[in-house]
Amino acid sequence: MAHFFDSIIVYRIEIINPGALYGTNRIDKLGTATTMESRNTTIVKILEEKGSVIENRHSGIPTMRREMKNYGLPEPEFYEERDSFKVIFRNKNVVHGGQQNISISGQQNGQQTTIGYYKNKVLEYCKEAKTAKEIKEYLNINSRQYISTNIIKPLINEGKLDYTNKNSINAKNQKYITIKK
Repeated sequence: MAHFFDSIIVYRIEIINPGALYGTNRIDKLGTATTMESRNTTIVKILEEKGSVIENRHSGIPTMRREMKNYGLPEPEFYEERDSFKVIFRNKNVVHGGQQNISISGQQNGQQTTIGYYKNKVLEYCKEAKTAKEIKEYLNINSRQYISTNIIKPLINEGKLDYTNKNSINAKNQKYITIKK
């Protein structure tokens, strides 16, 4: 007998926490040996003393990374957006629309393969100039930062995509166009 959950495919799980990283904490330091700041050290101390409530040893992110690797999944992605902090766990076997990850560049790990798939979609889509917002909507990805960092800027650096307004690359109405070869 088939169960309801047998037919569900999880593309990604996003966890959003209201509020940005605290103090000097930065995304590039997450999961490292660097001491992280706490908003309320008194509460942290009390919970540490309880023993099993909180460990405060900064092992959560290394554990996430290790477990994702153990299951052959891409590393978790961390984003600090306006007033929130987000982590995304992706399933390497699927991308939106239920299509298998395919990478023209032949990269095989999950996140790189997904990014390769998105890059190819953007190059096809931007044969006519498109804004970052249009690209975001086309790919059905909520994070403009993710698209900029992982897709648009790398394609520009690879000489495959270009700005339409080169005098003001950060212009609000900036468009991007595929470079014809």
